[in-house]
Amino acid sequence: MSQHFLLSPACRTLSETQVARLSEDQARAIFQDLRWSRTNGEPVCPRCACEACYNLRVRKKFRCKRCSYDFSVTSGTVFADRKMEFRDILLAIFKFVNSVKGLPALQLSRELGCDYRVAFVLLHKLRECLENESATQELGGEDKTVEIDGAYVGGHVRPKNHKDERIDRRLWNNQNGKRMVIGVIRERGGRTFTSVIDSEADLVPIIGKRVRKGTTIHADEAAAYDVLHA
Repeated sequence: MSQHFLLSPACRTLSETQVARLSEDQARAIFQDLRWSRTNGEPVCPRCACEACYNLRVRKKFRCKRCSYDFSVTSGTVFADRKMEFRDILLAIFKFVNSVKGLPALQLSRELGCDYRVAFVLLHKLRECLENESATQELGGEDKTVEIDGAYVGGHVRPKNHKDERIDRRLWNNQNGKRMVIGVIRERGGRTFTSVIDSEADLVPIIGKRVRKGTTIHADEAAAYDVLHA
């Protein structure tokens, strides 16, 4: 069984203290390297995709040599027209990623020293980034292995006190309809895609969209996955 990422040395390459000690220029450089990683941090015009740009140091922006469009590191992203400093945004991202059980907006507002509404909007922007990235995410490929499974959550009904009044809640007609399934598609040594669905049978069409052809798929003995044998 592979080691959990939070227990691996790769998870400790950057600490919260190091992020908090970054200057504004250093945090801005990190955002620049992440956005334009293909050009090693060199700016690319978001309007015409031209890589020849002037560096307007006073305004901390860039100007395209082809279309004369002025843009910043966050232009065309969810952080466009930001008022928060890059260091605070980077610190919020660090806390959001490393919070295993989630990060409440009220807690983030206290730790960043900002208004609750600012923290609330910032967290939703980070979730929007994750949603946009997973919208076109595909797993697997030739010589790749993908594992699928589903976990049933919720829908518990307290049984009657008397044994003769109890009914079998495993039957569909005796359920309250609130039970959901968390479907997981995981590539070995790669990424993971999750979705909240009504039953494991709903995971089969998602597999057809998310898993590339030629992928070896491993599943349990649930009847919903029998169609994959074809």
